[in-house]
Amino acid sequence: MFPDKFEYYAPKSIEEAAKFLDGHEDAKVLAGGQSLIPLLKLRFTSVPEIVDIGRIKGLDSIVFQGSAVEIGPMVRTSEIGENSSIRKKFPVLSEAAGHIADPLVRNMGTIGGDICHGDPANDFPAVMLALDAEFEISSSRGKRTVKAEDFFVDTFATALEPGEILTGIKIQDTGSSGRYMKYKKYAGDFSILGIAVNLLMDGKKVKKAGIGLTNCGATAIKAKDAEKFMNGKDLSDENIEKAAELIVKACDFMDDDNGSVKFKEKLLKNLFVKAVKGIGGVPK
Repeated sequence: MFPDKFEYYAPKSIEEAAKFLDGHEDAKVLAGGQSLIPLLKLRFTSVPEIVDIGRIKGLDSIVFQGSAVEIGPMVRTSEIGENSSIRKKFPVLSEAAGHIADPLVRNMGTIGGDICHGDPANDFPAVMLALDAEFEISSSRGKRTVKAEDFFVDTFATALEPGEILTGIKIQDTGSSGRYMKYKKYAGDFSILGIAVNLLMDGKKVKKAGIGLTNCGATAIKAKDAEKFMNGKDLSDENIEKAAELIVKACDFMDDDNGSVKFKEKLLKNLFVKAVKGIGGVPK
């Protein structure tokens, strides 16, 4: 099928894009297009104007500064997965990138598009929650910073207001390590569910835990109670089991074609245990 008619606009700067968006509140920002274009072609949605930010310079960079990394929203998923520094410092992010769809999608899809689409089945949102990322958001009114835990509002809805564009992702390098685990029916498919676990260890105890959940509710979920429970605890089987119970309580599962609530709860617990015991430096 072909999409409905729309006006196409390709600004060369964030300022130009923001100015256009100010007068066109129903316009949609296009990044990699791996989510938006199929929706348009299938006529699941239609928009009057598309603002393609792919030609704006500086939005596709990965910059390590001090104890943080700043990632542009136009960085391709494949680059996230292949970047050696990200793989070393943020293995949970690198692993998640490798799980997304297939090579064709990873070569075109962007981290910013994945995050801003607001799909609870997308993989990067849970990782952003586990890593306590911060998002730089720009508009004609200036810039503001939003924490990942405040960004995901509802299914396909984020904290982005009309006229705003995600222009940067900042993640602190704390020396932690993590894993991203997901379960899917077919190769390249969306997650039935997934989990991002990031742990900063102090000897044999957890100094700080970060846990994000994929497709476990209307949005990506930050399992705060489980994080708090794990902080200061050693990773005994008993503590891992208790944390798994708290993670399940944070979810809002429903029976559907992917399985029953009980099946999903058991699956999520198994993925959590596998993730924790697979993190480097954690006893297996």
